[in-house]
Amino acid sequence: VAVVIGKSVFVHAGLTKEHIAEFGGISGMNNSVRDWIIKARVPNNNVGDYKSTEEVISSAQARSKAAADSMPDCLNAGVGGLPSPVWMRDYSQPRDVKPSNPMAQTMIDEALRELNYGVERMVMGHTPQSQINSVLKGKAWRVDVGASSGVNSGKPEVLEILHGGEEEDDIIHVLTMDGKRVCESERRVDSPEMSFVLEHPFF
Repeated sequence: VAVVIGKSVFVHAGLTKEHIAEFGGISGMNNSVRDWIIKARVPNNNVGDYKSTEEVISSAQARSKAAADSMPDCLNAGVGGLPSPVWMRDYSQPRDVKPSNPMAQTMIDEALRELNYGVERMVMGHTPQSQINSVLKGKAWRVDVGASSGVNSGKPEVLEILHGGEEEDDIIHVLTMDGKRVCESERRVDSPEMSFVLEHPFF
C-alpha cells in the first residue's frame, strides 16, 4: 500500500492521518494486504478441467466475490468519509493545478506528521497529470503521467530523488524523455512561475 524511503512516502493515491491511525500505520496496511493476497480464499481450478462455459464463469464469479468480501478496509473503504489510500484524490485533483479541496494542505501536513519518520513529501499516482508536478508547498508529488495509450498517451517521466541523508536536504529533479533534468522548483504548480507556464502552454 505504501512505503517510506528516506524522507519520502510512496503510495498509490494518498494518505491521511486517519488512514494511518485507523489501519495500524504503514506496516499494518501492508501486512493486511499481503495476507489478503496470499490467502487461499476459494479453491481454484488451476488445471482448467471445466465441463462448460457456465462452470468457468461461475468459478470466476465466486473467486471475485470472495476477494471483494475479504478485501482489507485500507483498500476497500474510506475512513471518516475519506476514500482509501488507493482511491483518494484530495491531493491530486484537478490535474496540473492546486487541489480543489481547501483542506488539502492541512491534510497532508497532518499525515506526514502522523507518520513520524521524518518524512517530508508524499509521492502518489492514481490521478493522471500532463507532467510530473508538485503542490502543497512541495509536499505532494503527482507522478502519474497517464503514459498508457488507454489513458492519456502521456510522455513518460521519472522523479529523481537524491537522498541527502539526515543532515542535508534531498535533491529532486524530473527526468524527461528528451534528456532534460528539470529542477524541482520548475515543477511546483503552486509557484507563480509554474502557474504562468500552465496557463500559457504555447508561450
